[in-house]
Amino acid sequence: MAKKKKKPEIVLTPEQQREADYQKAVRRMEGAEKMLQAEDKVHMYREAIRMFEELDDYEDSQIRKKRCRKRLPLARREHREEVYQEGMRLKAEAKSAADYEAAIAEFRRLRREYKDIPEQIKECGQLKEAARKNERRKAVTGRLAAAAILAAVIGAVIFLCSPQAFYLEGSLLMGIQDYERADTLFSKSRGYKDTDKRVMECNYQRAVKAAENGDYKKAVRLLSSKTGDYKDSLEIKAKYEKEILKTARIGDTVTYGNVKWIVADEAGGSQRFLLLVRKNPAKAETVYQTSGQPASWENSKLRSWLNQDFFNTCFSKYEQPDVLEANITARANSTYGTSGGGDTKDHIFLLDETEAERYQEILKLKDSQKSWWLRTPGKSSDSAAFVSADGTIMPYGYAADSMDISVRPAVWVQSGR
Repeated sequence: MAKKKKKPEIVLTPEQQREADYQKAVRRMEGAEKMLQAEDKVHMYREAIRMFEELDDYEDSQIRKKRCRKRLPLARREHREEVYQEGMRLKAEAKSAADYEAAIAEFRRLRREYKDIPEQIKECGQLKEAARKNERRKAVTGRLAAAAILAAVIGAVIFLCSPQAFYLEGSLLMGIQDYERADTLFSKSRGYKDTDKRVMECNYQRAVKAAENGDYKKAVRLLSSKTGDYKDSLEIKAKYEKEILKTARIGDTVTYGNVKWIVADEAGGSQRFLLLVRKNPAKAETVYQTSGQPASWENSKLRSWLNQDFFNTCFSKYEQPDVLEANITARANSTYGTSGGGDTKDHIFLLDETEAERYQEILKLKDSQKSWWLRTPGKSSDSAAFVSADGTIMPYGYAADSMDISVRPAVWVQSGR
C-alpha cells in the first residue's frame, strides 16, 4: 500500500507570525466583551494581556494591553459579585444538607475576606447539620410502612446508626420487592458486604418495572446512572431509548447514549431518522485545530476526536448501529467566502452556520451561557465560526486553537416508527 504524502508544513516568516499572534490577541480582547460570564471575561483579558506583552511594541499592542488592564478589574469585581450572589441564592433556596454544602462550596471559590464570606460559610455549616438531622428523622418516619414493619422495627431499635442495620433493613425491603425504598437504605451501607451489587439489582428491577408501565424515560434514567453494565443493562437501555425515539417530536429532549439531546429535525419515509443535537454545550478534550493549521472540518482535530473517542465513549455497542454515517457538506463561509474544505462522511459532526440558523430557535437555551463551535470556517483560514452564548451566529469566527469554545455534537439516528 502506497504511503500517503505528507502535506507540506506551512512556515510563516517572523513578521507573518507576529501579525498572526497580534490578530489572535485582538480576537481574545474583543471576544472577552462577548462573554456573558464574568469569569470567562477575566480569563480572556488575562490571555490578551499576556499575548500583547509578548508582542512588545508591535502595532498598537501596548495601547490594547492598557485597555485590557483597565477593563480587567471591573470583570474581576463582576466575577466576585456573581459568585457571591450565586452562593446567597443557593443558601436561600437550600432545603437539604447537600444544598447547604453546595452553597459553602460556592462561597469558598472566593477569598475569605470578600464581604461576609466567613460568616456565611459558618452559618451554612450550622444549617447543614440541622438539615442533616432533620433528613434522618424524616427517613426514619417514612420507612415505618406496613409492608416493611419488621425492617422498620429493626431500624428503630438500633436507631439506624450502622451499615449492618441499613443493609438488613434494605434486604428485607428487597425481599418484598420494594426496590425503591430498598435502594435508599442500601445507599447508606456502601462498602458493606455485597451492597453495591444489591443497589444495581434494585435499580435494574426499578427500570424494568418502569418500562413495563410504559415509563421508558424513567427506565433509561435509572439504567444510565445506576446500573452501568450490570446484567443486560446496556442492551435493554438501548431498546428503551428506541421506544422513546419512536414518539419523539422536534423540540423534545431525549437521552441517547450518555448524553441528553434536543430533537432538531426529522427525515425519511418508511424509515424515520432524527437529527439530535447535544442539549447543553460541553468542553471538548481537544482544540478545533492545531495553531497555524487550516481549520477545515475535514482535517480538524475536533472531527477526529468526535468520531473516535467521543463516539465510543458516548454510545454502547447496542446504540452505535443506529447512529448513521451521514454525508456532511463542507460549505464556504457565507460572509467571507473562506473555503470549507472537502465533504465528509461522519457519525458525529458539528452544525454549519446554515444549519445553526435553521434550528436557531429550537436549540436556543435560556441558561446555556456558553459559546459553541460550528464546522464552518471563520474569516481567516485558521479560525472557525461559532454560536455565541446568547445564540448569535458569529461568522467572523474565533482562533481554532482556543479551548474557550464548547461543542454541541450532532448525530442522525434511526428511530423506527
